[in-house]
Amino acid sequence: MIFRAFFFFVVLFLFKGCGYKPIAAYAQNALGDSVYVKLIVNLPNPENSVEFKDLMNRLVVQRFQNRLASEKDADSIIIIEITNVTDTSITQNKEGFTTFYRATVSVNYTYDNKRGTQKTFQNSGYYNYAVNLQDPLNTYQNRYYAINQAVEQTLTKFVAQIAYEGKFNNEK
Repeated sequence: MIFRAFFFFVVLFLFKGCGYKPIAAYAQNALGDSVYVKLIVNLPNPENSVEFKDLMNRLVVQRFQNRLASEKDADSIIIIEITNVTDTSITQNKEGFTTFYRATVSVNYTYDNKRGTQKTFQNSGYYNYAVNLQDPLNTYQNRYYAINQAVEQTLTKFVAQIAYEGKFNNEK
């Protein structure tokens, strides 16, 4: 037990000694304490747009460790928009019917903070999904899931971009 506690403090000391900071510290530099997430709905995919906003709100709270606020009280406003969803056939059966598609999602992230910094990031992600020729509802559900997975890829890229902005462009 004593060895584990000692080991924990040694590891903690090494992380602190090498200058490690969590992403939340850099996000704090770029975004401030509170964030408002504004959604521009993608009309062909409104359900995925709403899911996207929920994922973004969760990311702000969990990964950036910021609080959500109203638009007028927020230190930063993040505007999110699914700009394009493309379905590309990637596999066909013997009869020539598509059996797998790749959903490619393009997303715009714009953040505007109270210090006057405004940045726009354009990210894309993709995910493959199966087509069920006997059950179109199943295909629709697979497509919905694929779009959400592709959006999550873009969120991961956005986290890295905000950390970069907080580290190098908004040092306190």
